[in-house]
Amino acid sequence: MLRSVFAKTLRDARRGVLWWSLGLAGLAAMMVAVYPSVRDNPSLDKLLESYPEALRGVIGFGGELDYSSGAGYLGIELFSFMVPLLLIVVTVAAGAGAVAGEEERGTLDLLLSTPVSRRRLVVEKLGALVVEVVVLGAVLWLALVVGSNAGDLGVSAAHLGAATAGAVLLALGFGTIALLVGAASGRRSRAIAVAAAGAVAAYLVDSLASLSSVLEALQPASPFYHYSASDPLRHGLQAEHAAFLVAVVVAAAVLAVVAVERRDFRT
Repeated sequence: MLRSVFAKTLRDARRGVLWWSLGLAGLAAMMVAVYPSVRDNPSLDKLLESYPEALRGVIGFGGELDYSSGAGYLGIELFSFMVPLLLIVVTVAAGAGAVAGEEERGTLDLLLSTPVSRRRLVVEKLGALVVEVVVLGAVLWLALVVGSNAGDLGVSAAHLGAATAGAVLLALGFGTIALLVGAASGRRSRAIAVAAAGAVAAYLVDSLASLSSVLEALQPASPFYHYSASDPLRHGLQAEHAAFLVAVVVAAAVLAVVAVERRDFRT
């Protein structure tokens, strides 16, 4: 008999986590290997200065835009877009399948026929999601720490950890939103669509805020703003920004529990 939804979910996800870990480590190694040639090319910084404000907002991460420093390079090439995109893809897919995937496969009734309450089902599914993305974040952080030391990027392990932790929390927020929508609708495709659309909208609001007073007013509500606002590669992740990202996860998780407890599932 199934004893732990948490353990089973992690067991089922182990191969995916392994391949994603290898991919993230490889991406970090490739970016670090390219850095010396980029650092010694001052024309890239001049090119950045010529970019329009909108484009600078899209590729920027926190503070200054520059290729001459390790923090600036990693911010532009990894943490402004690539790292959050990859982690959000992982968490949204996992979150959408946590409840809605089980329901569509017809296995949810089997889970609920065991001594597993609906609330516990959501909590353990979310717990497995947290472990998966934390493992991926830890692999990325370790690869960047090793690469930073080997490639002389000059970014401390603590600041690399802050940026990675922010990306993990950001991805968890959208992953938990996908879990919520899947739990409420029973549709995995709908959960992916809503969470992905929310991520794109939040990214655009934060990136283009300087172009519109309306977007500027909405910017503090964007998780992407709180992910990058403190410039974590240079200054660490500030508590108020981390708290906002955690609050998104907690709020979506609570609503997911409520949705699961009130629904009549398809069997």
